[in-house]
Amino acid sequence: MKSISRILLFLSALVATYAVAADEDSSEGIERPFLTRDLVMFGFRTPFTPVTIIIVVVSGYILFSNLTKASSATASHILLDDSSDATKEKLIKMKKEIGNDKAKFAKYAAEHSTCPSGKSSGGSLGKFRMGAMVPPFDKAVFTPKNKVGEVLGPVQTQFGWHLILLVERDEQRSLIMD
Repeated sequence: MKSISRILLFLSALVATYAVAADEDSSEGIERPFLTRDLVMFGFRTPFTPVTIIIVVVSGYILFSNLTKASSATASHILLDDSSDATKEKLIKMKKEIGNDKAKFAKYAAEHSTCPSGKSSGGSLGKFRMGAMVPPFDKAVFTPKNKVGEVLGPVQTQFGWHLILLVERDEQRSLIMD
C-alpha cells in the first residue's frame, strides 16, 4: 500500500503543477464541479478530478500486478538418477507405454522413480511457481507449446532424467513470454 500512496502523492503533485483552475477559463460559460481541473499537456486540455486519478492509479496497479505475477504449474515426474543414454532410452520406452494416461503415469512413478515423491504420491510435485525448479525442468513445464495433460521428456537435469506429466498450468504470462 505504500507504493500506491507514493504514486497518488506523485500524481497529485503532477496535477497541482500542471492543472489550470476551472474558473480561470470563463469562456466556457459552464459551471464545473468542485475540484475539477484541466490538465494541459501538449496543448490539449483534459479534465481531471481526484476520482479520475484514483481510477487511473488502481487500474495501473491491477494491470501491473497481473502482468508481473509469476506463473505456476502442477506436475508429476518420474526421476531416474542415472545420466546415461541407456536410462534415456528406458524413459523413451516408458513414455510410449504410458501415452498421456495419468493412472499409468502414477503407477510407473511408484514402480520406477528414484525420487521420494514418486514412491509416495505417484510422482506428484504439487503446485510450484516458475523458477522453483531447475532450469531445464522449468523450461519444459512453462514452455507454451507443451500442452497440459501431456507427458514431456525425457528431460535431463543435474539430478538425472525425468519424464514430466504436466497436470495444470496457469497461462497468465503466456503473452509476455512469447
